[in-house]
Amino acid sequence: MFLKVSSCRPLTHKFLIKITIILNVLFSSLFGALTYAEEIAQDIKVQQEKRKLVIANSKAWKPFSYIDINGEPQGLLIDIWKEYAKVNDIEVIFILTDWNESLQKVKSGEADVHAGLLWSEDRETYLDFLAGIVEIDTQLFFSSKLLGTDVQNYLQAGEVGVVSAGYEETYMMKHYPKTKLVTFDNNELMLKSAFSGQIQAFVADFQVANFYLYTSQKPSLFSPVQHLYSGLIRSAVAQGQNQLSVELRNGFKQISPVDLERIHQKWIRVETVYPKYLFPTLIVLMLLLTAAYIFHLRRAVSQRTHELHQLNIELQRLASIDVMTNIYNRRYFIDRLQRACVHNRTGLSLLLFDIDRFKSINDNFGHCVGDFIICEMVKTINQELPPEAVFARVGGEEFCIFIQGLSSKQTQEFAKRVQSSVTNSQYSNNNISHSVSISLGAVYCAEVNIDHQFLINQADHLMYLAKSKGRDCYQFNKI
Repeated sequence: MFLKVSSCRPLTHKFLIKITIILNVLFSSLFGALTYAEEIAQDIKVQQEKRKLVIANSKAWKPFSYIDINGEPQGLLIDIWKEYAKVNDIEVIFILTDWNESLQKVKSGEADVHAGLLWSEDRETYLDFLAGIVEIDTQLFFSSKLLGTDVQNYLQAGEVGVVSAGYEETYMMKHYPKTKLVTFDNNELMLKSAFSGQIQAFVADFQVANFYLYTSQKPSLFSPVQHLYSGLIRSAVAQGQNQLSVELRNGFKQISPVDLERIHQKWIRVETVYPKYLFPTLIVLMLLLTAAYIFHLRRAVSQRTHELHQLNIELQRLASIDVMTNIYNRRYFIDRLQRACVHNRTGLSLLLFDIDRFKSINDNFGHCVGDFIICEMVKTINQELPPEAVFARVGGEEFCIFIQGLSSKQTQEFAKRVQSSVTNSQYSNNNISHSVSISLGAVYCAEVNIDHQFLINQADHLMYLAKSKGRDCYQFNKI
């Protein structure tokens, strides 16, 4: 009996140890499995909760953004932001409303981003702007009843339609303060008012006006009579949203240039301007015509083709030339400056200046005298420019010049020569002699692939520094 008991105790102890080890292994495996399951569930939850961006813009700004007949957002900017959402794996929610309300949505925080708008000093007080998306040209349009009317005289007292809180309204108030502005909540309401004869003139982006005009039954009712300005449509966020700005800039870099070009081609082309029923209608008419009219139709087509060719030549000229001064406009200048900055290997000199106290000239003598002085001043400066200089009017009384191949010292001498040539000139109009001066900022840069906007900002800062030092002088800096 003693031997039986003593032989069973060691066996029981070993058995318990084995059981304990097995249980520990089982519990460890179970705990590990539960932890892994929790991690998978967390990953699934994170993937399901995509980053969301609320984007505001106009509901009636064809072809850039609008609401179609099915209530869906459409347009060039809409497609670009959809592409942004696709390549960055986020969700975008569009709030398309009237123009002023779209600005307030971003300002108040109801929307994260404004899909696209032009930069202005007022907007910069509450928005931070991103890089440009697409360029627009803005024109003054007259009805067929006003064609032949002197544009400048009309702008002294006539009525002109603009979109409330749009850049067009700000521009007209600044440059044509005597014009009677008729405001509308959006472009569609303004164009409807124009088609019904309630207004005879309006200001609108060229692409937008063409879209509405040539998809209407009255494509020739209004025509562009004066180019006002060009600019880049930029996305914007509320000021202080620095992290969001960085995120958006990085996100746009993920979009392929090929996809961006595809979106541009989809919206900025003839098919979006001319009605889709035009060509089928022409085909039906041609089938109904008899042989007696074939020769007449060929002549008509040939004449129309020639007219369109001449119109395209004129539009290309207007796209690059400032009508009043006959020098380059802002759009052409910025394009040339961008290319020069990328390939800058011989040094680049940039001058930016405006006429001192120009508002008092307009107030005391009228805009006609102001325009006369601008044109005469341009002639004066042109006499100082070498053939390779690019000279442009970039604002009402603001001008830019850039030239390559000068040294830093030569840039200073050139800036002084331009500034002094205006100071030493007299401009007589109706037996009244006018003396004007300019405040000028000049920068010299030898770097390759410098940002053109950085150079412009530096020159602009120097120009205002010149004004603070009493005007009628120049300030220079080497970058």
